[in-house]
Amino acid sequence: MTNDFAWMHSKRTQIVWGSFFVVMSAMLVLLQAGGGDIQGGVLFTNISSMNELPEVDPIFNEDMPVNTTKWSSIVIQHLGEPAGSIKSIQRSHLSGGLNGIGFHFIIGNGNGLGDGVVHGSERWVHQTRAARPISVDPESWDENVITICLIGNGNRRSFTEKQILHLSRLVQRLQNKLSIESSDVYLASDLDNSSNVAPSPGKFFAEAMFRSQLLDIAH
Repeated sequence: MTNDFAWMHSKRTQIVWGSFFVVMSAMLVLLQAGGGDIQGGVLFTNISSMNELPEVDPIFNEDMPVNTTKWSSIVIQHLGEPAGSIKSIQRSHLSGGLNGIGFHFIIGNGNGLGDGVVHGSERWVHQTRAARPISVDPESWDENVITICLIGNGNRRSFTEKQILHLSRLVQRLQNKLSIESSDVYLASDLDNSSNVAPSPGKFFAEAMFRSQLLDIAH
């Protein structure tokens, strides 16, 4: 009886652990497939390459219609802080007088938002303009610019490989769909007029590698 009980206990344990791993595997597949709603925006856990475009693109879909003639350029900037969650960024921007997160997209570094995870804010969902950085002169700011923020401080350390990978893929998708030329993809520091403001996305941003991934858009 003791041996039979031990065998049954062992068998039951195997079934429980087997079921656990099946459930966890299914959850991981769902996460990799893409998004979910978060803080009024959309979460993209994985952005595929241009060679593996999904039939239904979560960035451009029927539930989130995009005005393809509105957007003219893209600006990349950093948060300036080593960590940040969607809640903390939203709280900071609300306290600064904005009516929500000021960026269209945020890409996490694993500290507050998953490494390489892309959050499309309400501004992207509702196709409203981004907030202008204080250091940028209004005359230098195009209201039809798409802003992408990397969590981290590029003047202190490099961004993660996943951040740069998904940044490149996101920008390529935006370029391709919206016909944005590589010459219209800027770093925030390209537009800053204040010498008192540290460059964004910072001196450790892999600019040459990033620009080598931009698409040549034919008109």
